[in-house]
Amino acid sequence: VAIDALRPQLREDLGAEPELVFSRFDVVPLAAASIAQVHRAQLKDGTEVVVKIRRPGISEVIEVDLRLLGRLTALAEKELPSLKPYRLQQMVSEFAKSMRRELDLAAECRNAERIAVNMVELPYIVVPRVHWAHTGERINVQDFVDGIPGDQLDRLTADAGFDRTLLAQHGAHAVLTMIVENGIFHADPHPGNVFYLSGNRIAFIDFGMVGI
Repeated sequence: VAIDALRPQLREDLGAEPELVFSRFDVVPLAAASIAQVHRAQLKDGTEVVVKIRRPGISEVIEVDLRLLGRLTALAEKELPSLKPYRLQQMVSEFAKSMRRELDLAAECRNAERIAVNMVELPYIVVPRVHWAHTGERINVQDFVDGIPGDQLDRLTADAGFDRTLLAQHGAHAVLTMIVENGIFHADPHPGNVFYLSGNRIAFIDFGMVGI
């Protein structure tokens, strides 16, 4: 979405134009997905951050799609009795709950902070800090993570200071700690949500989906 289409919503959520709230705001998105897009920015104190902005009107679009999906699954179970054991309507209901939670960008930050507290004894795991003064349901602001994206494993060389075996151990330890010990875990750890940092550290971002 072009920045001009986002400005009315940004003014409501930030209280002013982003260029006035931040000392720098990049109008070209750093990343974009179906629900939101991310822009780099800098706070007045010099902190590098990312600003995640929910796309205007996306909630209404998703609600329409969910209602349609609900009707289709109800019809499918009625017309095809063999599908009943799969509980399609229940699956759609759970999917709808997950989608609505993901639309709340402040909930994503609450998830991140909860997991960050749980990970405090693992110094090699990084969860970006949330800046609540600029965060709400339709926008969140978190520290920028400057690392190697999870899909660029070829850059994790010994010459660059990385130990792949150690990184694998750190990642496995973190995931098992989240699931087995803490009972809340990152439920969408695809390569785009993982970064490798100096010191063989691992950063997780985007906690819009968590498992309990």
